[in-house]
Amino acid sequence: FYGRGDNGLARLVVDESRGVLVGATFTGPDVAEFVHAATIAIVGEVPLARLWHAIPAFPTRSEVWLRLLQKYGL
Repeated sequence: FYGRGDNGLARLVVDESRGVLVGATFTGPDVAEFVHAATIAIVGEVPLARLWHAIPAFPTRSEVWLRLLQKYGL
C-alpha cells in the first residue's frame, strides 16, 4: 500500500470455497485501521463480494482493501 511516502505490505488469506476472509497480514506504519477491519470481516465471515461494497474513505490507506479485493476478481 502507499501513502505519505511510506511502504507497507498487505496480504489476505481467503477460503475461496466459501468466499470469505480467514486471515490477514499487514506491515508498515498506521496498520491498526486495517487490523480492526480485517478482524470484523474474519469474525463476521463477511463474504468478499459484500466487502467490496464497504467503500473505504478516499484518499486514505484504507483504499488497500479495494486493491486486495480486485485480486480476487471483484
